[in-house]
Amino acid sequence: MVFSVFQFIITSLLVVVCARTISVTEGDIPVLAMMIPALWILPQGGIAGLMLLASMVVYGLTLPIQSIAMSVAVWILIPVFSVAFSKRSNIWVVSIIGLIVLTLTVGIMLTQAAGKLSGTPMVTLVQAFSVFVAWYAARNWKGSTEHSWWSLALILPIWAAGLPYAALVSLCMTGILASMESLGRLKTFRWNKLFCWTLPTVGFAALVVVPSVDVPKPVFVVWLCLLGTAWMTDYILSIDVEQQEP
Repeated sequence: MVFSVFQFIITSLLVVVCARTISVTEGDIPVLAMMIPALWILPQGGIAGLMLLASMVVYGLTLPIQSIAMSVAVWILIPVFSVAFSKRSNIWVVSIIGLIVLTLTVGIMLTQAAGKLSGTPMVTLVQAFSVFVAWYAARNWKGSTEHSWWSLALILPIWAAGLPYAALVSLCMTGILASMESLGRLKTFRWNKLFCWTLPTVGFAALVVVPSVDVPKPVFVVWLCLLGTAWMTDYILSIDVEQQEP
């Protein structure tokens, strides 16, 4: 258990490094660097692996044309999707959460359209959809011991091209996936659920606490509202399940 906790902490630190590295490069990360982690798990992923690969390619293409804060903040949709489509949920919960997400997303898109926030509305929509596809792929991801280790060799040309930050992002993301797969096999604790809540939160918090990174107020408010929505819904559903138990 101690080793698992240590591994979880290391994974969280990798997310921090990944978020800070993307902010330092201002999103100038080659798409290949985003593809390598997905290629690493592709043999065992099947359709889910292909979906993850596609989502990472699309997300990587949007990084240079979207604000870093927005690109990192959009991953808070992971716990929102997890709660909305959990076994405890129902059509009313999905509808209410969907309405909240839609309202907040439209608000951000209108702010971007008015020129008060960097990025474009279409890119915001594309990023949100790519995160949904990544979440769905992860939900249907069945871990195994088969990996495409050759894909890690693709980091060498990235490094040789004078892009050490991109190589670091690729390594960090691969390490995050490897750790999630390893801890996900354990039955003693629901590590996947903890990852779902912690990693998106830690990644965005790593930007908020750094003075050199500009986190626009609308992005922070929307991120906080989405996190609060997911947490409150999860709490209410948990209480409802407890009350139904004999």
